[in-house]
Amino acid sequence: MINNNTYFQIELTARRIRQYGQNVLKSQGIDITIEQWLVMNVINENESINQIDVGEKLVKDKPTISRMVNHLEKKGFIIKTSSSTDSRKVELTISKKGETMINNLYPIIEKIRFTGLNELSEKEKEIIGTILVKIRKNLDA
Repeated sequence: MINNNTYFQIELTARRIRQYGQNVLKSQGIDITIEQWLVMNVINENESINQIDVGEKLVKDKPTISRMVNHLEKKGFIIKTSSSTDSRKVELTISKKGETMINNLYPIIEKIRFTGLNELSEKEKEIIGTILVKIRKNLDA
């Protein structure tokens, strides 16, 4: 019965995507997680973003984002600085080492992203995208 449940199928697919991606990164000797890559990518695309905004964009809770940010800072991929406008906030930027990692990972991440979609037509991809957006909108209500 659970195997026929749409939500279960969505969750199972999301887990499999993460697992596949992690296996690809590991096989390449890359020591970051897919989730850490997403954090780095959001920071890279949003100059001087804070942890709260990163969490909102990735729909992650504060402790999870904080843990990932601290880990990425220790590895030298991101830089934390005090906000010039709000002393309670910390702004996040990508370091040179982080930029290099992002640039090196783009082709690998693209391969990960598109492997599961290889045999789908453009119309099927469009339909899936539309359906997933509708589901998220229903849950935002």
